[in-house]
Amino acid sequence: MNVAVSAAWSVVSKALGPVSDGFLEAWAASKDLGPNIDALKMELLYVQGMLNNTRGREIDNPALNELLQKLRQLAYGAEDVLDELDYFRIQDGIYGTYEAADAHAKGCVCNLFLNAHHTAKAVGKLLGCSCAAANPRGPEGPRSDEVRCCAWPCARRSARGDTSFVPNTDQADGEASGCIRKLASGALNTVRTVGKFLPCSSFPPVHDDVSGKLALCGACKRKAPQRKHAKEAPKLDFDRVDLSKRMKHIVDQLQPLCAKVIAILNLELLGSNHSTTPSIAKSPPTTTSDNIESTLYGRDPAKKRIIDCITDDKYSDEYLTVLPIVGPGGIGKTTLIQHIYNSQEVKTHFQVKIWICVSQNFIVNKLIEEIEKAIPSVEGEKKGRAEELIEQRLNSKSLLLILDDIWKCESEDWKRLLVPLTKGQAKGNVILVTTRFPAVAEIVKTTDNSIDLEGLEHGEFRIFFRACIFGDEQSQKDHDGLLKIGDKIAKKLKGSPLAAKTVGRLLRNHLDVHHWTRVLESREWEMQTGERDIMPALKLSYDYLPYHLQQCFSSCALFPEDYKFNSEELINFWIGLDILHPGGRNKIVEDVGLDSLSDLVNSGFFKKDETDGHTCYIIHDLLHDLALKVASHECLSLHHSNARLVEIRPSIRHLSIITDGPDDSNGISDENFKSELRKLKTKLKVENLQTLIIFGGGDKSFVNILGDLFIEANALRVLCLPTLSYPLESLLRNFSSLLHLRYLKLGTTMSQMHLPTTLSRFYHLKILDLQKWGGSFCLPSDMSNLAKVCHFLAQHNELHSGIHNVGKLKLLQELKAFSVNKESKGFELNQLEHLVELREVGIYNLERIHTKEEAVEAKLMHKEYLHKLTLDWDSERPNTEPVTEGVVLESLHPHRNLQELRITGHRGPSCPTWLGDKLAIEALQSLYLLSVSWDIFPSFGKMGNLRELGLSNISTIKEFDLEESFCNPLISFPHLQVLIITDCPKLSELPFSSHIVYPLKQDWNIDWFPKLQELKIQNCPEVLLLPPIPWTQSLCSVKISDVGSKLLVKLVYSKSSSGVELEVNGKDGLHNLDQLLLFSQLTELQELQIKKCPPLELKYFLMLTSLKTLWVLSSNLGVVPSEIQSSVEWHHPVEDIKIWVSDSSGKELTQFLSHLPKLSKLGVFRCENITQFAVGVDLQQTTAPVVSSSTSSDVKMDDTQAKDEQQEIAEVDKEEANTKDDGGLLLLPAHLSNSLQALDIDNGCLVVQSLDALQALTTLHLGNCCFRHPFPSSLLDLQLKSMKGVQTLSNLTSLTRLGIYFCGEDLRCEGLLPLLTQGQLSKLEVRGSPSFFDDMEGFLGAPALCGLLSSSLTSLYFNGNDETARFTKEHEEAFHLLTSLQELWFFNCGKLEHLPAGLNKLTNLKRLYIYYCPALQSLPKEGLPSSLREIYVESCGNAELIDQVPLCLKRKGAEEVPFLHQVDGQSRKVEHEICSLFSANSEEHWICRDFAEKSSFRPVQF
Repeated sequence: MNVAVSAAWSVVSKALGPVSDGFLEAWAASKDLGPNIDALKMELLYVQGMLNNTRGREIDNPALNELLQKLRQLAYGAEDVLDELDYFRIQDGIYGTYEAADAHAKGCVCNLFLNAHHTAKAVGKLLGCSCAAANPRGPEGPRSDEVRCCAWPCARRSARGDTSFVPNTDQADGEASGCIRKLASGALNTVRTVGKFLPCSSFPPVHDDVSGKLALCGACKRKAPQRKHAKEAPKLDFDRVDLSKRMKHIVDQLQPLCAKVIAILNLELLGSNHSTTPSIAKSPPTTTSDNIESTLYGRDPAKKRIIDCITDDKYSDEYLTVLPIVGPGGIGKTTLIQHIYNSQEVKTHFQVKIWICVSQNFIVNKLIEEIEKAIPSVEGEKKGRAEELIEQRLNSKSLLLILDDIWKCESEDWKRLLVPLTKGQAKGNVILVTTRFPAVAEIVKTTDNSIDLEGLEHGEFRIFFRACIFGDEQSQKDHDGLLKIGDKIAKKLKGSPLAAKTVGRLLRNHLDVHHWTRVLESREWEMQTGERDIMPALKLSYDYLPYHLQQCFSSCALFPEDYKFNSEELINFWIGLDILHPGGRNKIVEDVGLDSLSDLVNSGFFKKDETDGHTCYIIHDLLHDLALKVASHECLSLHHSNARLVEIRPSIRHLSIITDGPDDSNGISDENFKSELRKLKTKLKVENLQTLIIFGGGDKSFVNILGDLFIEANALRVLCLPTLSYPLESLLRNFSSLLHLRYLKLGTTMSQMHLPTTLSRFYHLKILDLQKWGGSFCLPSDMSNLAKVCHFLAQHNELHSGIHNVGKLKLLQELKAFSVNKESKGFELNQLEHLVELREVGIYNLERIHTKEEAVEAKLMHKEYLHKLTLDWDSERPNTEPVTEGVVLESLHPHRNLQELRITGHRGPSCPTWLGDKLAIEALQSLYLLSVSWDIFPSFGKMGNLRELGLSNISTIKEFDLEESFCNPLISFPHLQVLIITDCPKLSELPFSSHIVYPLKQDWNIDWFPKLQELKIQNCPEVLLLPPIPWTQSLCSVKISDVGSKLLVKLVYSKSSSGVELEVNGKDGLHNLDQLLLFSQLTELQELQIKKCPPLELKYFLMLTSLKTLWVLSSNLGVVPSEIQSSVEWHHPVEDIKIWVSDSSGKELTQFLSHLPKLSKLGVFRCENITQFAVGVDLQQTTAPVVSSSTSSDVKMDDTQAKDEQQEIAEVDKEEANTKDDGGLLLLPAHLSNSLQALDIDNGCLVVQSLDALQALTTLHLGNCCFRHPFPSSLLDLQLKSMKGVQTLSNLTSLTRLGIYFCGEDLRCEGLLPLLTQGQLSKLEVRGSPSFFDDMEGFLGAPALCGLLSSSLTSLYFNGNDETARFTKEHEEAFHLLTSLQELWFFNCGKLEHLPAGLNKLTNLKRLYIYYCPALQSLPKEGLPSSLREIYVESCGNAELIDQVPLCLKRKGAEEVPFLHQVDGQSRKVEHEICSLFSANSEEHWICRDFAEKSSFRPVQF
């Protein structure tokens, strides 16, 4: 009940917003509006007061709850009407009109007009006229099917904002006599209409103000006006009479409803049968130390880790260690801790063990008493307080205390609890705490990390889930037909043990397919309400939240599962919903949003994720299901999987639609999904919707369905359409009349799409998010009308720089680009004067400012919230005025709170004094200087808070001045995290190199750049001395190139959550890698790439204990032991080695490999000194007979071919016999025969001996070498390049991928067809090998093969064919066989004029790519298949070809990368199951095996 009261109170408070400051009442003080506004306000205040008296009390009364729901709905209506009035108040202020007044400021003539204007609208409605004026929220002009039926034309504005019938002050003065006649005539006609009810057709003709053409008022139809790009949006019509009636209607309904509610509340409070108690969330069940679960599933590693931590020496020297275990309800925290508590190791180790279930009642005195009672008394103990008894009893005894399920804990209370536990004098005491809340874990923990418990791993969870249902394995076997359904259900439970128990109870009593399927589809476990069911367990945490956090969390149910929120997006969304309220705490609303997000993270509802280097927030697992459940009365999220099953309540006000395909096996097809969307029109009260979010795109029919559905969605506050592929007005036909909008997010990749011209009349808009907008950047010229906009978010500066008269947007916080004097008016620098809320501003073209007075007008000094400032002079300008530019920059003095500063192109003689000697912006954290011509630079070291420093394209800087550069003499640049220096040709030394490499005595104790994370030095030819990398552990990224050092060409160092990588490209002056690297800091290095470097010294190589990958180019691979180490046996755990163009001999590499017991991947490329490759255990078998042709093969040879093969074999035998230099033999050590999994050799004429001994080998890539032996049968991936002879494939029954590249006509493979028809082969790639398919004609000319691939081939590429102009009938028929094809490419087909006919028969085709086909004339006349979702056409030279593509599938421009799609507003790579690639016989597209390539033998993917 308290939730219902809070919800109603929240809506009432929002409804009162427009009348809270008195402006609306003053504006609407007319005899029709004034009394109704007052009455509605009084009624809302009465409701608010009544609810205030009820909040915080729990009353169990379902009938009262329903009445409160009705009260809430009426409050929504009141919010709409008052918000609408406030909109027209703002519009009157913008246009100088008097829509709400009884009397016009200009006198009686305008008074007559005003009242006749409103009367005409009311009369039109009484007569049933369908005039747009009767609907104040209608679009700016009638549709073509509307009929004008009113004596007075709708008050509309033309493109220039002029009106003929709107009572404007200027009009009243300028058209006196004509106006009187028109008004009198109009009023007379109105009176006649009222008195005689004359038909509409008798009205005189009037002129349409928008089109300028004569429009008859009768039953004539008029087309909507056509505009290209109107500079100003027409204004909406105001219907005073309609608004008055709506207010009176709400008041009339509120009064009796309030009377009923207050009567019930009075009865409750007077002590009727229902007791009234303070609202307290239901308590979770009490736990004990007894093992409820006899078997612990999936938690053995965590159990062992915790037991080892608390019983070994790790914490033995500490008096008390607190280790928290954190996870959501039902994740298994208590079960895990029970098994730990009862383990034999723990029983043996701890002398005293105590278990206390804390739950929601963390009362220190009570807990101390419980602890005292749980400890056995000792002989001779003295009586006293509980704390004293605990101290006596624990004297010299080890303690394990379990505090299970702590919900809240204050820091001071926690310290009080620990006092008696730390006086026992024994070490090694441990407290294990379980909690749902990360904030609690942060308070109590004494270790660096807490134990975060996630859901069970899928395999373990499945075992546990089946045990919950069946008990024993035999029962499972008896019902194996149910297991697949059970596995589908298990995937939805996200590894939650409590969920497994809940669903297990539902399933085990009805072991039949029908029941299990119903549970799967209906998600019946979410409706279970038992104390130990999953949803009640999770909802306990939700109920514990304050109401404003409940609102924030539940609103996120509109987003897809596992959606990655960034904080800005989430807070702006909450602002749009108007659920963040500063509450007079001297905080801005954004700070309140950050606090709310932090509270939800600390409460465990959001998880903070930083895996990709960017912070995001995720609602994990079943908590998203909880959000859907608790928000189900007002929020609805529709997608393919739930469209048929979800309950659609009449109270829904927030809707999201996820269109991106079926997300699991229970999803429905696109057509069925569209069918369900059509049904929404009868189920959903669209006119009540306040939020609409659409994730994903759709075709034209999908857009039409939504257009019909949302035609009456006039109450929207939040609108998010991040992936538009059609004009916005086709999706929301009433877009121009969404006068309630607070948050608008639009995105598209369609460069030709324009922003709506009506964008500038959403006067309530607070947030405009165009960060994903890739269309036209043209803005309406009157964007400055959006006076309430706080955030205008955009990636492109053009959107900000196009705002005319931006000075009117006084609440604006972001202005990335302001172009000074871009036009003659509206872009003066003084436009910035009153933008005091700015957090970020970029001022460009400052070369157009010539005086100090102009510069001062920006008033940067007064912008105390400004954190980020860019000052930009055009670097390409032909003329400069150094003195003037110096004065201007000096006058652009920012506020002392500035944190980020960027100055570009300034040609003054020195830095400004406020950045130099008289540093006035001491809070500065980021400074970037680009293309400046200063002779005097700031003392960077004096900027004690500096985090980022960037210098680029500065020809005058020679050195850093470090004198007096830091407050702490032992720390240099204590906070600097990023240092970027590029294109500084005269810079001779980095600010730290000499001090680190050759430190003076006074430098020994100085910590240089202790927090530096990113270092980038490029194109600084005078820099000779470099520091060893990484000299500090904080370094995460280093990029050094094109410097004057004689040691290196390039060095790249990267440390991230995925590992540590290092690339070194040396010069001749590099004699040892320790000249560049600090090996003692590289113990975590996992990947090392070296080019033109000397061999590693053994002592350094052994320091790289984490190294897994070593790639070497143009260097000798191996290690050089010192004299002391030469006889020492050593091993290294490196797993992946690749060698390019090395002078190392086979003998040297053999010796090196013998020390690598874990090697699993080996690659050898273009190493001339290696002539043979063999496996140690097979060395004696190198003369074994080679493979001969098989008569049972699908590839038959004639006698000539057989002779050629025998000749080749003889040549190979001769070559092998002549190879006597053992130094050329790379002998793979025998111990690698069971570990090597991947072998890649491309080494000229190298002879490869038998590989049969490599039992673990699954990947083999051979190129340009001689191999005449059977392939190991264990292979899964085989790729051959430039190979000759006959190769047998029939024994490769496990092969899944086969690649044949540039083998000409010299290679023949036996056993291919059996692999295609009977084996596991799923990917076949052929390039430049005519013995297989010389081109697309060759492939399509084998219809039998096309038939074999008809059910498996999903992707087909045709690449580089310069011969084929059109397909034959046989080719097209072969095409029609490929019914499973989903992706089709035509790339670089120079003469191709027509695509194959009948493509519309490929009913599974979803993507069609056409690139560089200049001769292509048209798409197939019979059309494309309806299944097609995307088509990319680029560089085909035929503009008409683009016009043939439906708008929804158009993609044009190099920026459209084929493998990138926009999904849920985020870019991701689409993984393709490419079954076949058939391309040209040219080798020019073969991927270059340079040093940077990480995957060899792959075809080019464009």
